[in-house]
Amino acid sequence: MVRELMQPMNAPDRTEPSPEQLAQRCQAGCLESFEQLVRRYQSQIFNFLRHFTRNPQDAEDLTQETFIKAYRSLHHYTPSLAFAPWLFVIARRTAASHFRSADHFEELPLDSEAADENPATVLERRDEQKSLWKLVRKLKPKQAEAVWLRYAEGFSVAETARIMRTNQVHIKVLLHRARSNLFNMLNTQDMSAAKLTHIPGADDSGPPVPIKAKVVL
Repeated sequence: MVRELMQPMNAPDRTEPSPEQLAQRCQAGCLESFEQLVRRYQSQIFNFLRHFTRNPQDAEDLTQETFIKAYRSLHHYTPSLAFAPWLFVIARRTAASHFRSADHFEELPLDSEAADENPATVLERRDEQKSLWKLVRKLKPKQAEAVWLRYAEGFSVAETARIMRTNQVHIKVLLHRARSNLFNMLNTQDMSAAKLTHIPGADDSGPPVPIKAKVVL
């Protein structure tokens, strides 16, 4: 089932300071803490933006703009709330503003390896996982965004709702419709759902691409 193919990504390393602790230190004037946040989230933000812009240069520019806005808005951040959804809200708004100014923003509709494995089998499975993300891009924009945030980024339903500025019931409806639509599309593709174990965390072009440019504050 498509539901079984989708599993949230890895949990953060608890031995390191939490993003919320780093953000609180930033609020006290620690620039090094913000630089740690940039290193921790720049690839995620870049891939999130590239998923929707389809343009690496735009995604890189918007990633830098997102972190600049986040730094300038830290005094508005409440440390008792999760930092990542707060940052993704800024990224989403930054992308929306960019697209509107470029006159091509599409308003999103409300409705909606194990060592002993055969290398050829591993490659085949990876190719099919990439193909599954290509199918996700064919969903309605709101459904695709909900799937990306929930399963690629690993946000909870509540956090996904916060980022998308809606309620949890709406997110659950979007995810249900997305799974149904993906299942229907899988039945029309030359793909074996049994070989897919999860939706990969990166976009359909491969692993996350690190940002080379330094964010200048």
